[in-house]
Amino acid sequence: DMEPSASTLPITHAGQTGHAHSSADAAHHHKIPPAGIMFGHMLDKPGDFMAGYRFMLGKSTGNMMHGTHHAGDAAIVSQGCSDQQNCQFVPDYMNMRMHMLDLMYAPTRWLNLMLMPTFMDMDMNLRQLTGVRPDAQGAHHHGAAGHETGAIGDTYFSSLIKLLNISGHRMHMNIGFSAPTGRVDIGLRRNHQQEAGLIHFGMQLGSGTWDFTPSVTYSGELNRWSWGAQLSGIKRMEDKNESGYRLGDQFQATTWGGFDLLPWLTATVRGVYTVQGRVHKDFDRFSARIGPMDFPRNYGGQFWDIGFGVNAVIPKGRFAGNQFGFEWIQPIQNDFNGFQLDRKGSLAATWSFRF
Repeated sequence: DMEPSASTLPITHAGQTGHAHSSADAAHHHKIPPAGIMFGHMLDKPGDFMAGYRFMLGKSTGNMMHGTHHAGDAAIVSQGCSDQQNCQFVPDYMNMRMHMLDLMYAPTRWLNLMLMPTFMDMDMNLRQLTGVRPDAQGAHHHGAAGHETGAIGDTYFSSLIKLLNISGHRMHMNIGFSAPTGRVDIGLRRNHQQEAGLIHFGMQLGSGTWDFTPSVTYSGELNRWSWGAQLSGIKRMEDKNESGYRLGDQFQATTWGGFDLLPWLTATVRGVYTVQGRVHKDFDRFSARIGPMDFPRNYGGQFWDIGFGVNAVIPKGRFAGNQFGFEWIQPIQNDFNGFQLDRKGSLAATWSFRF
């Protein structure tokens, strides 16, 4: 009775050499972490190559927030922008979509090289604040219009270095960098007047600076259970970008647990803590300055999230070795710097295949 049936044995474990045909070989690789985690796993064999696609969607909508509390229009008009200027608009919603190509190669057992080009696309709708004087400068400049940006984002490249690889426990570090290939000088759409100025910091397509993106990841597994943790950061390596500002640094800590529902299907739950600095300096050229999103102090904060995910690996047949992951990341608590639109959550989806 204590003997586990074959169906409960996770096929992701090495050691089932009894049927080491190609599909078992493709499936014995270690479990992948939840979809929202970047640089979370390594290839095991020298010469292995992995290609993948990663999609992330971030949604913000609902109330405007100040710190941990809901902010009313009157407070935003008078305090959200600058001493010289009242706010006129706030975002009604904002969606951010990121598409990444994951390319990974293992020249040796202890080193992986990774390249991740990205494509960003964002849309935001604005609403006019109640209590704004109708003659306020620029209030007529585009009604409560929406705007969109989309193109190549920043490009990530990294070396993943294995630190520990013993039965049931693995650990690696990532020495990564982000190259500023995304534009940071996108303007609001011109209308019948002169140009409306640069679009908000949060809708530019990259950081505009070279960034250091280190992380360290631990993961473990036993029978149907798996678990892990990761510490990661983003350190801006330049004082400012070509438009005069730099984004805040970021630190994130996350830990997760997983359970195999089926030999090829794992459910995960994870907790995430993120702290991000505000924007430093400012645009050094004309920008719209119509709402809190145009002022550096209204960026960043401390955020607590919980993620619910599933990972699947196709165990056999023609598509053996394809891996899929989905994760919904739900905000639990926010402490925003300044005035910002509330976060509603994000979705991460990944696909990968090893050659």
